[in-house]
Amino acid sequence: MTDSGLSPQQLQVIDALSSGANLSDAAALAGVHRNTVAGWRRNFPRFQAALAHAQYDRALLFRERAEALADLAFATLRDILADLKASPSVRLKAAMFVIEMAVTPSPPKPDKPLTSNHLFTAPIPEDPKGEEEAAEDEGQPEAPAAQKCTTMNAPPRYTMHKNAQQEEPYRRPDPKTGRNQPCPCGSGKKYKRCCLSKPLTATA
Repeated sequence: MTDSGLSPQQLQVIDALSSGANLSDAAALAGVHRNTVAGWRRNFPRFQAALAHAQYDRALLFRERAEALADLAFATLRDILADLKASPSVRLKAAMFVIEMAVTPSPPKPDKPLTSNHLFTAPIPEDPKGEEEAAEDEGQPEAPAAQKCTTMNAPPRYTMHKNAQQEEPYRRPDPKTGRNQPCPCGSGKKYKRCCLSKPLTATA
């Protein structure tokens, strides 16, 4: 085992997998079975972490190389599009790539969710009436009380139903007879065998 807690075979497999080799080739290169490598990937956290770091470093290296060749790649695309003797399919693919890169916008930033503090921070509007209109209103007769009611003075809605007169529930004159209890008609049979299916007028 090395200082990282991985065996030389595991390090060799990680290097092969991060370089683009498949599972079988990486296992054969390290001299182990492919099921062993699959078990490391599922059940060995140190192997999983080391493989993830190696693949990330490899991706960063490829990105740096791609950025270094980006100017040359776009110049090649420009030459292909300008060359009328080039294959139409090649020119079409180049044009579609350029168009896709040009019209694809960056993803929008996610909106921040509104909290309770944002719901009640709107400024209170000032009275649109000026001082002159306010003075004129002082000389006008006061409006009736029914017209002066506002939502600020109105009682809660539940109080309107709270004080309303409620109808009394229906109550049976006699206790309910169970299905297996003796029939109230005095026949000696169970209620379900006697008067349960008869009309109420007949049982009464």
